[in-house]
Amino acid sequence: MTSIQTYDRDGAALPELPPLPIGVLVVRTAELLQQAADLPQPRYISISATQSVGLQFAPEQASVRAVTRWALRFGSVMTSQPGQGTDGGPQTWHRTDFDYYGIAVRAYAHVPAGPAST
Repeated sequence: MTSIQTYDRDGAALPELPPLPIGVLVVRTAELLQQAADLPQPRYISISATQSVGLQFAPEQASVRAVTRWALRFGSVMTSQPGQGTDGGPQTWHRTDFDYYGIAVRAYAHVPAGPAST
């Protein structure tokens, strides 16, 4: 039986892989969206040469469930934290971060706070 070592037993670090070209990032993002075709789709997508993809959902309450569904599908958790919108109003920032074939993906929504109940 043959075994292949994926590390150097002498302790030398493996060289880092070169970054993926932007075209490959675009193709992998399209594959991600295809794999998630049955999930709510983002309204804005950013693809960065820093090997990351951002999926922004609409600033509405339904996006909380959308981000949660993406987190569940790709084995992540959703986090929420209070924030402030560009208009100065309170918001809750919902996000999930996961890895998709070596690409860092962040799905997020900034949802304005609802009116205070009386």
